[in-house]
Amino acid sequence: MIEISKEQAQRFITDNQLLTNRYKVSNIVDVTKRIHNVQIDTISVVARSHDLTIFNRLPKYQEKDVWRAVKEKKLFEYWSHAICLLPIEEYPMYIWRMKYYEQNPESWWKKWITENQTVLADIYNYVKKNGPTCSSEFKRENKNKVIGWWNWKKEKSALEYLFYIGRLMIAYRKGFKRYYDLAENVLPASISSEPLPKENLAKRLVQIIFSSLGLASFEELKSYLGRGFVRILWNNNRKKMEEFLKECVETDLLVGVNITDVEQQHYVLTNQIRDLEETKNHGNQPMKFLSPFDNLVRERDYPKRLWNFEYKLEAYTPKPQRIYGYFSLPILDRHKIIGRTDAKVHRKEGKLEIKSLHFESAVRLDDELFQRLKEGLLKFADFQNCQEIQINKVKPSKFGVKIKELFM
Repeated sequence: MIEISKEQAQRFITDNQLLTNRYKVSNIVDVTKRIHNVQIDTISVVARSHDLTIFNRLPKYQEKDVWRAVKEKKLFEYWSHAICLLPIEEYPMYIWRMKYYEQNPESWWKKWITENQTVLADIYNYVKKNGPTCSSEFKRENKNKVIGWWNWKKEKSALEYLFYIGRLMIAYRKGFKRYYDLAENVLPASISSEPLPKENLAKRLVQIIFSSLGLASFEELKSYLGRGFVRILWNNNRKKMEEFLKECVETDLLVGVNITDVEQQHYVLTNQIRDLEETKNHGNQPMKFLSPFDNLVRERDYPKRLWNFEYKLEAYTPKPQRIYGYFSLPILDRHKIIGRTDAKVHRKEGKLEIKSLHFESAVRLDDELFQRLKEGLLKFADFQNCQEIQINKVKPSKFGVKIKELFM
């Protein structure tokens, strides 16, 4: 059993997540191989989540470049904890998810599938004949009639279902529209279309989760890649999952870690113990503004447990009940999460509006911290082609004058 402080845990995790300057990566594919899944999201008040997640780990990254990697068949799009971009090498593992969805459809899918076998066959044959296909190619017969769920037309539902079960893949996106093609047309010849042997599945799951986060608990075992794999392997049974983690310790794959002031048992990969023991200060590097769906904070229990940082995306909260703003971004200062900012990009004007900056009560701002904040905001603005930064509200207010002066 290893004993570490919470600060050491924070440093090690942010190192593993490529959010510090300890490890360098040179391209988008390297980022996804390290953190495994990059969540795709449509909200675009600032850069979309997938772009921001990669930028915070690869400073030279340019918005939308990730779709080039998809078109080049280096990444693929599929469900992990949510809809994500994933390393193409992991496709054989995800075949298990596809087979599970096909054999165990949700009740609303089951009814729809039974009633729409002809539609499914017609859409599959259409894609087979015509190649990459977008759902917008099919016009809704009655624009006022809601068909399927989420207001999807039947053709869109068919494309999505065939995608879920692995018969179709996303060949590329144009704008933000998906183009579906037969899986055999998209999957590179070098990647197996056979599922990863089931006896290797659990070990691969552990390797991915713990190498991505550095330190993880039972909670991350069931959430980092979503619940699909834990259903397949352990039928969502907590006791079985905890027994498996003990087996990983007994077979020397994992080592238990106790973190000061943290109740839950955490683990580290045995081959990463030296890296854990050699964590260092990160120096003065620019602050980072994390997407609400960033791998570090998307499972809200993780930052609460290890940073005492309670976070909620308020985009779906009625406006009068919002505390921090519509799309507040956690602020990462080296290995510490020190607050959040509600930001909006005005693209036509080339302006980054910081509607609010909220710092945690324990934060003590000094000249070095002000400089890291300034550099971080300048890089954040430049990434989104903004030449102007407007700071509105700052809390605590005593920091407001100094911070606004940074951009005057």
